[in-house]
Amino acid sequence: TYVVLKVQNLKSTTIDRRGSEPCWEQDFMFEICADGKGFVIELWKKGLLWDSILGVLWIPLATVEHATDEGPGVWWTLHSEVIRNGSEIQGTKTPTSHEILLDVYFALPF
Repeated sequence: TYVVLKVQNLKSTTIDRRGSEPCWEQDFMFEICADGKGFVIELWKKGLLWDSILGVLWIPLATVEHATDEGPGVWWTLHSEVIRNGSEIQGTKTPTSHEILLDVYFALPF
């Protein structure tokens, strides 16, 4: 499995991990505009011919705290459906059995 992070026009992907409880422990930093609405986290399962999505999560930027250091993280339930307003994602619905532990914050200047 691997995770894809999408915010504004940026996208990053974790390395692949095997097992029922994969751990990536990868840090990602994005420089984004303050007018962004949110970002998307996708959990994917590698396949022989094509990959399949296991769950998706939309996190509104308005809910992200500011911090200077990493925290313990929060467990998030992934969903199977994306809520859209035109082409813009506004949320996710229909929980799956998959969860992901994320530590999400706006980094304050040193």
